[in-house]
Amino acid sequence: MSTSTHLLWLSVILLLAVLRTDAQENVAPQPPPKYRMELVYIFEADATEFIFVVGNAGFKSVDSLKKFLSNLPAGSTLEWAPGCKRIGSEPLLSSEQEMEDFKAFCAERNINFILVPSG
Repeated sequence: MSTSTHLLWLSVILLLAVLRTDAQENVAPQPPPKYRMELVYIFEADATEFIFVVGNAGFKSVDSLKKFLSNLPAGSTLEWAPGCKRIGSEPLLSSEQEMEDFKAFCAERNINFILVPSG
């Protein structure tokens, strides 16, 4: 091959590399993930048990829920619509201070916690 052919191929390769890099830079970033939380009641024990569920994961305590939430990407959204019916002693819902602490925990980790009030 002649020198001009080599230069032409080199130019084409460089141009393709630049176009590919430019295309990758123009890709919009993915929005932070959204999660939905539920509180499940278990009535088989002598005392009613509660489990927080996020996706397919369940947590028997607020502390274990917080451990999980600590690993979510910053900017994630956690939505919870617990409804208006209560049986008593539900975690987070039975104590205003516990709920405020949970909201502060989420805010410290840049998790957008949305509590959907019941009607």
